[in-house]
Amino acid sequence: MFIGLFVFALYLYFFVGLGQILVVLKGINTEQYLIFYSLAIVAVVFANFFWSAAWRASLSTLSIKISMKNAFLYYWSGYFVDLVVPCETVCGELTRLYLVYKETKNNYGSIASGGITNRILAYIIVVGGLYISAILLFFNTRTPAFVWGFLIFIIMGASVYLGILLYLALSEKAASTLASMGLRILRTFRPKKYVSKDLSPETRESLSAFYQGFRVFRENPRQIIKPFVFLTISFLVSLSAYVLVFFALGLQSQSFAFFIIVYFVAGSLTDATASFSVGTLDIILATIFILYGLPRAQSGITAALLRSVTFWFPLILGYVIVQVVGTKNLLAPRPKEAAEKAQVEK
Repeated sequence: MFIGLFVFALYLYFFVGLGQILVVLKGINTEQYLIFYSLAIVAVVFANFFWSAAWRASLSTLSIKISMKNAFLYYWSGYFVDLVVPCETVCGELTRLYLVYKETKNNYGSIASGGITNRILAYIIVVGGLYISAILLFFNTRTPAFVWGFLIFIIMGASVYLGILLYLALSEKAASTLASMGLRILRTFRPKKYVSKDLSPETRESLSAFYQGFRVFRENPRQIIKPFVFLTISFLVSLSAYVLVFFALGLQSQSFAFFIIVYFVAGSLTDATASFSVGTLDIILATIFILYGLPRAQSGITAALLRSVTFWFPLILGYVIVQVVGTKNLLAPRPKEAAEKAQVEK
């Protein structure tokens, strides 16, 4: 992560030039910058709030009840993991699954199906946005080949990922097949611990609840309307953060199509590479801005400021929230202690 940040700093120093950067910084309206940059930060927080609300609504459909406060804290804890570990949002979902299970003691399978259903809805919006970006680029004859090639690569990756999620939701054997593959891998590395070739009864029960959760949504499609609306609001508010960053620097001539392209390209690459996107994505964004007519110094500063809002701020806040959630879980009484306490109170 810090190596990538150092590489981006070298890019700014040698390719852009410190003198040009200072000239651009001196020309920024301080009051305008503070107002719009603060609004961009607020937009990121609200975007994640609505994402949390969508996830909570999906869980609620499956009778898994958590408060909005905890949904927000758990979501951001998983988001922090996603930003640090490059595993295409899987690690974040596992983090949320564990936190919800620890609070509610609901079946792992039911919690997982709620989370994946929400992720499917989110990626339908993402993939749709990427295809819209491609259409917008198609009608722009000045679109650089570099941007075209990069966008096509991201579209293919996002489409495959969405296909895998849909396969999990629609195929009853999908989760069982993946669980069996995981057991074989574990048995390869730890043969003494994982002697049995069959899935345990507990695992089979979770897989049954996992598929049953998807069946609830398939048989009651109206239940996905609420989370889908929340997710749509989340993406629109998140997109506004990109616009506000440009406004903070006094850049107000970019088209809506431009922001659509930048938003989905940056978001998709961050999801896929997490902390490895530091430096690489910053340079890619700066290059895209240059190709769209912004001066080098302005492009570099805009890319750095955009990433401070969409990556570094969520990372820092996520770290703080993880400490809060972690402390809360450490201080929470263990099941045995809780039972003894309840017995004493009686």
